[in-house]
Amino acid sequence: MTETLSTPAQALDYMPWIGLSEQEWLQQDRHQQQLAAEYPCTFGEACFVSPQAIVLPDQLALGDRSYIAGGAIVRSTRLVTGSDCSINSYSILSGDITMGNGVRIASHASLYGFNHGYAVTDVPVFRQPLTVKGIVIGDDVWIGANAVILDGVRIGSHSIVAAGAIVTRDVPAYSIVGGNPAKLIRSRLAGKTVTEDHKEDAAMEMKEQAGEYAEHVADAQRLSSAEYEADTAKLEGAGMGSGVLPLGGAEPAPSRLYEQLTNFGMQVQEQLTPLLAFYSETIEGEKLFRDRPGAGRTVRAYCDAVEIAAMFGNLPPDWTKEELIATLEQFQDSRTGLLPDPWSPPGPEDQPELLADHLSRYHLLAVGYALEVLGSALPYPVAVAENMDTATLYQQLDSLPWADNAWGGGDWIDCYATGLYHNLKSFGSGKRPDDLFGWLATHCRRDSGLWGLPTAEEGWLQPVNGFYRLTRATYTGFGLPLPYPERSIDTVLAHSRDRRFFRLDARNACNVLDVVHPLWLCLKQSDYRQTEIRAWAEKLLGEVLPFWVPGRGFAFQLSRQQETGLQGTEMWLSIICLLADLCGLSSALGYSPKGVHRLEPAFSLSV
Repeated sequence: MTETLSTPAQALDYMPWIGLSEQEWLQQDRHQQQLAAEYPCTFGEACFVSPQAIVLPDQLALGDRSYIAGGAIVRSTRLVTGSDCSINSYSILSGDITMGNGVRIASHASLYGFNHGYAVTDVPVFRQPLTVKGIVIGDDVWIGANAVILDGVRIGSHSIVAAGAIVTRDVPAYSIVGGNPAKLIRSRLAGKTVTEDHKEDAAMEMKEQAGEYAEHVADAQRLSSAEYEADTAKLEGAGMGSGVLPLGGAEPAPSRLYEQLTNFGMQVQEQLTPLLAFYSETIEGEKLFRDRPGAGRTVRAYCDAVEIAAMFGNLPPDWTKEELIATLEQFQDSRTGLLPDPWSPPGPEDQPELLADHLSRYHLLAVGYALEVLGSALPYPVAVAENMDTATLYQQLDSLPWADNAWGGGDWIDCYATGLYHNLKSFGSGKRPDDLFGWLATHCRRDSGLWGLPTAEEGWLQPVNGFYRLTRATYTGFGLPLPYPERSIDTVLAHSRDRRFFRLDARNACNVLDVVHPLWLCLKQSDYRQTEIRAWAEKLLGEVLPFWVPGRGFAFQLSRQQETGLQGTEMWLSIICLLADLCGLSSALGYSPKGVHRLEPAFSLSV
């Protein structure tokens, strides 16, 4: 049964300026704490967010005495406000929105700080990448009822947007605008009429304000997580903070970045032995690795430890090469050539001949490449890949979930192609991946340069991550050119701006690697948008390096530094090398990825 609000409670939700009692402030504090537990939120003093509002942000930072009234919708947005801002009932805010102090948004106003891509005419608009320029609003701005503000608009301080206006371009400071599309009605400056001189002066003021607001955005990003601030301070105290690019700061010159990368690589190498020892243990005479102390046993932990050590030309401490090889070889099934997990085995419904078990698939990569790092190879051929005929292969490829789980399709191809590679290299197989490359060439989408479709829930996450997985063992592994590298770059860069996955507090190693590697691979064929990609890589390096935890490595999700592990450490070290290579500075690190994330082709197909 729906609870009926009392009249005073309803008044507070829809007219929060009437003031709260002490009990109501306690209730509001609890509501804000609940929001902050579910989303990246910060609240200034005396803020109010009505429980009757729909608040589903990517990031929310409310300044002092700002409020969101009942019925307002704040969804899929990075919203940063100054002090004394009001978001009134039934207004809608979505996308990237930054506002100064004293901004008043009337009921039913709509602010959309994003847009749908529509450049390609033969692809439905909803399947094209989103674009985000953001909306920036100055101080002391009044946005009237039913007004609409579109992406990319800057509204100068002390301006008024009339009720019902559709604002499609920048508004100079001290202006009153209205209409569809909104046009300048008059200036609010005393004794001034609308002249060309005023328009130019106001436009210049607007540019200056935009710079101030950009700094405000950077500050909000830095302050969006108290945990991040504390961890950064801890790193600075340990000597890792000096010289690292701060969020929102100027990009370092290549020489300065080279020095940072050199120092980072040296520090990792110095800490390598105690780091790997931290994730190893001995139980009843058996030596083993765990991804994190106390975590369950996994096959992957052994492989990550081997590959981290190999980056620096070493073995894990207290292990011989022969011990490691014998441990890894025991995981392979001699009949199928797959590597099921002994601690999480596939169920009775498993179809190994169709590569149905996801752990068996991934271990083929992890163990197979780790053995190569140790100068060995899988003891048995991958029979299930060798025995699959072209008709069965195409049936499997067509049945993969390209519409809603393109990552799963890429994962399957990654395993199958890796099996062919091991058979070719280690067992003299004559079976080539020509039929696989034929299917890939005819199914890559010309509009996006990817395989698979975006989804309403996750945007381009699945196709981009699937692109990385399937190209790793095919185009990267065999050194062959991609079908549409420029289109791939466009789509991957568009996805990299999706704040659901790439906010600083939300970044995890998989999502970042699955963007960095495709860009790195595409630039092997084309210099399309190279300058932009390099600047992006330099910025990302500055944001990632401070999250290294001395003697422990990286967490899979950067912001959760208490959860460092072997997987996160191996993946982020590989990501950093790829980013540095995009900047032409990978030699500074003194290491390179080995095994599953190595940069060089694995096998050259003869014509």
